[in-house]
Amino acid sequence: MRLRLLSSFRQRLLGLHACAEPAEHEGVWLVPCAAIHTFLLPYAVDVLFLDSAYRVMGRRHELPPNRMAWHWGAASVVELPGGYCRRHPDHAFRVREAAVAMRPITDRRCRPGDSWRRRR
Repeated sequence: MRLRLLSSFRQRLLGLHACAEPAEHEGVWLVPCAAIHTFLLPYAVDVLFLDSAYRVMGRRHELPPNRMAWHWGAASVVELPGGYCRRHPDHAFRVREAAVAMRPITDRRCRPGDSWRRRR
């Protein structure tokens, strides 16, 4: 499983719209994020909502174009090719394994390169 990390506001806003349709074992990971949209996306996607420990707390199978989805309390969202979760019953393990390997900083109060004055 390979995830493409999208963490800036612009990257998260565009999401899969700025990328080619993901291959079978590829997806995008929106951090931080709790809601997504598929407006003008030409294909369905599987959506996984993750908590801060990278565990799946909600999923939407084959979310069609022109829809919105959200999960209260989600820390991040993974978008996968439509039908991926049904084809791969171990999808939660694969996504968590890929996320743990990447471990992005999700705390908005403290980012690398921030001065100590901006952290307060």
